[in-house]
Amino acid sequence: MKIILLICIFIISSFSYAQDTIDIIIIKKSERTLYAVKDDKIIKKYNVALGRNPIGHKKKEGDKKTPEGYYFIDGKNAKSKFFLSLHTSYPNFHDKRIAEKGNLNPGGHIAIHGLPPLSILSQYLYNGPDWTDGCIALNNNDMKELWDMTEEGVQILIKP
Repeated sequence: MKIILLICIFIISSFSYAQDTIDIIIIKKSERTLYAVKDDKIIKKYNVALGRNPIGHKKKEGDKKTPEGYYFIDGKNAKSKFFLSLHTSYPNFHDKRIAEKGNLNPGGHIAIHGLPPLSILSQYLYNGPDWTDGCIALNNNDMKELWDMTEEGVQILIKP
């Protein structure tokens, strides 16, 4: 009887957690902080690492900048080489227009992801706290938690 009760509690708690998806992800680059928000309330706050050249908006492929602006999650990758990965809709229309005016390639494949395996991680240990090529990185426990709260289509606001 106790086992059945425990199983029921687990199923109910898992169901309610799955229903607790967030509405928006807000990243404040200057604070190196990601906020998971639902119904205008901060549900969780995470420390993040950014691109190696974090100040300013991403304008071209290879500039090592994390973009700024409005995006959304347009894919989830459970087999990412950086643990789990939430792909963003960068470049958006505005980013493409800026790149076109400067005859630049805006790049792509900007994601929120976990840490790389140790063999890859070791090459980044000497580069300070911001080590990505423009992505937003969390530790793997935080990434798993964010992954579980995030569905495709969730909005992202990346602020300076």
